[in-house]
Amino acid sequence: MLTKEDKNWLVTSFVTRGEHHVDIMELKERSSRIETKMDKILNKLDAFVGNVDTLQQENKMGAITARRHGMHIQELAKATGTHLSK
Repeated sequence: MLTKEDKNWLVTSFVTRGEHHVDIMELKERSSRIETKMDKILNKLDAFVGNVDTLQQENKMGAITARRHGMHIQELAKATGTHLSK
């Protein structure tokens, strides 16, 4: 059986329920700050990904336009008898 001395040792050696409350509140505050910062980071990342998608789409459309202009130039050169260098 536990003696009074053993019980006192347990109380002084281990954290009691009331002492945990402060630690738990600090952890909750930290986790809420982390969540806020992560939300900001994710919003910025979403905006960045959207910008990259837009740029990729513009590059694809620009390549199509450049190819089409190249074909028009070749057809005009052929029709006018002009020699194009490559």
